[in-house]
Amino acid sequence: MEQPLEVLKNEHIEVKVCPRVGAGIFSMRYCLGNEWVDIMRPTPFEAVESKSAGQFACFNMIPYSNRIENAVLKFRGKAYNLQKNTPEGHSIHGDVRFRPWKVLYKSAERIVMGFDSRDFNDIAWPFPFYAEIEYALAGSKLTIRLMLKNTGAEEMPGGMGIHPYFMRKLTQQDDAVFLQMPAKGVYPGDTPIPTGPWTEIPHELDFSHERQLGLEHIDKCYRALHAPIFIKWPGSGVTLTMKADEIFKHVILYSPKDNHEFFAVEPVTNCNNGFNMAEEGIEDTGTIYMQPGDVITGSIAISIQQGGG
Repeated sequence: MEQPLEVLKNEHIEVKVCPRVGAGIFSMRYCLGNEWVDIMRPTPFEAVESKSAGQFACFNMIPYSNRIENAVLKFRGKAYNLQKNTPEGHSIHGDVRFRPWKVLYKSAERIVMGFDSRDFNDIAWPFPFYAEIEYALAGSKLTIRLMLKNTGAEEMPGGMGIHPYFMRKLTQQDDAVFLQMPAKGVYPGDTPIPTGPWTEIPHELDFSHERQLGLEHIDKCYRALHAPIFIKWPGSGVTLTMKADEIFKHVILYSPKDNHEFFAVEPVTNCNNGFNMAEEGIEDTGTIYMQPGDVITGSIAISIQQGGG
């Protein structure tokens, strides 16, 4: 039986990847002094067997990010029923994160995996597509490259993103984590389904300038600025820098109300329910209109630095 995890490692970073469960990241560790510390929330191994992608350190969202309201995609005057997979009856996070991917290339510091929706007869998306994910290490940097191709004969809306969970504490020296997440707007509403286009960010949700991330519950989609995101753990003296290509026009900040060990900062192309909002005429939702044969790609670089920053 094949090993479920593929390991990328150098002297600075170790990343374990699980091709059989959505090509997700099982763990990401950094060598801090003489100790390997978890940068991302580590995955319980039973989540591999149960294919519980939501428990992974980071999972991938393709061919759309976040929720589609009531699990109904509205596109070019047609309505397509998707799979309801949230308690509220929405469809969430695309349809690749639980499924097996094929390893196309592997070396000590790089892996490329592919996924063809036409290999599955139960895919919950009305348009065929092909996707690739590449993870590559270089020094103290992990680069994640996503690719999506419309392999069908019709236009389709497309989107993609990653869902990394970061630790609030790297070591016992940490008693706070700081976040700088430049954005020009946030989507309104009391639920993850926006009630309209993005608006001005209220002070309590504004992380455009570095400040401590508290324990309050946050689950918000922001219209991102094309600028680096910084996460700092002053106690451990570690700074993480995340640089996403401009195609990732949105970022989601998730601070769970029932667990204060981790939080998520998710670069994504489309806003929550963005395809349906675009169908209603709302602009700047990050919806990408993909003609037959069109390919979109985007990279996210995660760098880690000790000391200042």
